[in-house]
Amino acid sequence: MMRTLTLVVIGILLTVTPALNGTAAQIQRVPDQQAATALPASLDSFYPPSTDRPVYLMDMLKLDTLFSGIAADVMEGDHQGAKSTFRQFRSQYVDVGKMVPEWREYYPMEPVEKLGAEVSSGEPGRIMAAISEVGRLCHECHFVSMVPVQQKYHWGTFTEVRVDDPLSREEVDFSLFKKYLSTNLAGISINLRQGQTENARRQFAGFEARFQALKGSCLNCHDQENRYFVDGVVEDLLGRLGSALGDQKVNTEAVESLIQGIGRESCSKCHLVHVPAALAGVKYQ
Repeated sequence: MMRTLTLVVIGILLTVTPALNGTAAQIQRVPDQQAATALPASLDSFYPPSTDRPVYLMDMLKLDTLFSGIAADVMEGDHQGAKSTFRQFRSQYVDVGKMVPEWREYYPMEPVEKLGAEVSSGEPGRIMAAISEVGRLCHECHFVSMVPVQQKYHWGTFTEVRVDDPLSREEVDFSLFKKYLSTNLAGISINLRQGQTENARRQFAGFEARFQALKGSCLNCHDQENRYFVDGVVEDLLGRLGSALGDQKVNTEAVESLIQGIGRESCSKCHLVHVPAALAGVKYQ
């Protein structure tokens, strides 16, 4: 029985997965995508600072748990459990659908009622097929709305971040501080190529001081110990760079290699994560 059910589930997933990849032809019930990026004003009331927690997100996660729970019950052969979970899912679906009036069209009842009928039938294959149809509704909404919501309510904006610059002893905005940091790092290479070793060392001292300030700036958004971009791996590269610059005869190639390592492990990887969010966030704020 379980082997047969597993094969049914796998077959449905293989059929549905291509449909969930988001081609234009399959996103038929979604409103104009450009219009969808302008988030409804009513959504603000379900996220900080209007609330102390992301209410809409938490209710959506509850909805997702119940929805996936139906499939879990079906795969366990728990017919009564599936019916009970569906009733809870339907109630949550209706409630969430009322929260943001502008998104009411994302919550049609017909596919959900069909799922309820199939759950009552007790036929696993038909139930999983109906689950896939409701899952397509979720995907169609997420396809146009999830990223804008994350950009606006999760990522925030870097324009609000201020950093105490240890060299100028002034509080500067994050963008300007990063330019200072980049200038120091570039200055090490440029001065070495010009034969100005002491200037290169001074640029390193500035970079090192500002790097420590950069670590502190992460706490503007993160509330736990940093594990990437400014972690022990980068600190080790920084220490080795300082040692290489402290040699009586500086090995320029070794210094350049360490600078590239810092650029690769800290600057580049941090930018890959944060720059797309920062630039896209301007569109959704």
